[in-house]
Amino acid sequence: MVNVTTPLRIGYVLFPAFTAIDVFGPLNVLNLVSITHNMTLSLISADMEPVSVDRTIINGVSGAMLGSSASPNFTQFVLPTHTFADAPPLDVVFVPGGAGSRNLNATQPHVDWLAARMHDPELEYMMTVCTGTSLLARTGKIAGRNATTNKAAFNWVTSVPGAENVNWIKKARWVVDGNLWTSSGVSAGTDMTLGWIEHMYGRNQSETIRYMMEWNALNQTDDPFAVYYGLV
Repeated sequence: MVNVTTPLRIGYVLFPAFTAIDVFGPLNVLNLVSITHNMTLSLISADMEPVSVDRTIINGVSGAMLGSSASPNFTQFVLPTHTFADAPPLDVVFVPGGAGSRNLNATQPHVDWLAARMHDPELEYMMTVCTGTSLLARTGKIAGRNATTNKAAFNWVTSVPGAENVNWIKKARWVVDGNLWTSSGVSAGTDMTLGWIEHMYGRNQSETIRYMMEWNALNQTDDPFAVYYGLV
């Protein structure tokens, strides 16, 4: 367990076209928790260029999956605080999903960095949201472990290189396997983070945050989307 008397060092891995709520839902939880608990936050990307949200926009040019959408330039940008080369020691790493996770070439540096971090003795928790689990599967470092992912994208995630060795849980809002926490799609990351706050600081703290957010949370096994997408 992390020593709560020292800062809890949290890092978020970013890539173009990550899904907004995959990052900002859990961050809303963490922003509120950080009022009463000492935390630091690092936003980590391949370089220090602004990272586009829900669209792949590089050097002002929109492309990839949503490049031909009705609004190819409808995005926001997030400024990284660190690159993979200078990221600080971390206790917790979050990996979001999104359309950008499907670009295997562009996210290979992210996969390589995650693979190295999985061996870091200082790392207490690795946490993925939505299709972010595909990046961890590609590291080969979660072979034999339980994990879940976005149910709409379940078949794609379970087809990426390395995924064949993961024990995929089809029906789960989120899955815990030791220090590995993985959530289902999009909003499930916020539910998982609230569950993790309960694990770290107790149910009173997680419920306080949930009420502050006016968030109707689903529990760990409450997964109607597995049924909707025909997985079970």
